Amino acid sequence: MLNDSDIRKVFDSPLLQRGYVECDHPALPAALPDAALEFLVALARQCEVASVFEFGSGRSTAALLREGFRVTSLEDSNRWMEQTRAQLSEEEKSRHVVLVRPLSRRMHGWFPVMDWPVDPELARCIGGADLILVDSPYYAPFRESTLWSSLAHNDHAVVVLDDTRIPTLSRFCDRLAASNPALLHRRVKVGHTFDIFSRAGDKAPLTRSHLLLEILKGWRRFFMAAQQ
Repeated sequence: MLNDSDIRKVFDSPLLQRGYVECDHPALPAALPDAALEFLVALARQCEVASVFEFGSGRSTAALLREGFRVTSLEDSNRWMEQTRAQLSEEEKSRHVVLVRPLSRRMHGWFPVMDWPVDPELARCIGGADLILVDSPYYAPFRESTLWSSLAHNDHAVVVLDDTRIPTLSRFCDRLAASNPALLHRRVKVGHTFDIFSRAGDKAPLTRSHLLLEILKGWRRFFMAAQQ
C-alpha cells in the first residue's frame, strides 16, 4: 500500500481525472460493466494494494482475484456468494475470504437504514484493507451508512462507492466531503459512477451532516425499501 503522500498523488493522477463514460453492463444492468472493472483493477494496481475488502460480491470479485489480489467479500446472501464463487478457480478461491451476514436495522445519524453491524471482527477486516469497494447493500441509498462505516474504521484505505449517479448518494458524498475538508474525494463517471474517498492517514473524527430534508427523505426511503 502507498504511503499517505503517494495516496494524495493518486487522487491528483490522470487515472482519476481522465474523462470516462457512464454505462451499464449490456446484459446485467445491476452488474459492474467492463469499463468499471478495468478502472477498479487499474486503481488497485496504482495504489499497490495488498488486500481488498468489498461490500457485496460478483464481477468485481472475479476481476480482482484474477489480477492476483487478496479479496474479502461480505454478502447478506449465501445464494449470491455461491454464484460468485462458482466463477473462481481453486487458486483464486484460496485468496478469497468469505463473510455472509444478514443486514439489520441501524441508525445512520438521524434515520434508519439496513446495513451490516460492525462488530470487532468485521472492524478488523475493514481496517486491514488497502482498497474498499462499497457495492452493497442492494438498495443503494443504504450505502451511505456502509461508506460511513468504511471511513470510520479505516484511516488509510482508498474507498470506492458505486452507483453515485443516483442523486441520493451523490448528494451525501458532496456533503460528506464538504463537512470533512481533510477527506480526499473524487467523482469518476465510469460505469454507474464511482465516488472515491481516502482519509490518507488523517485520524480526526469524521463529521456527518444531515439536513432536515435529507433526514425526512431517509425515513421515507427506509419505509419504501421495507415494502419492496
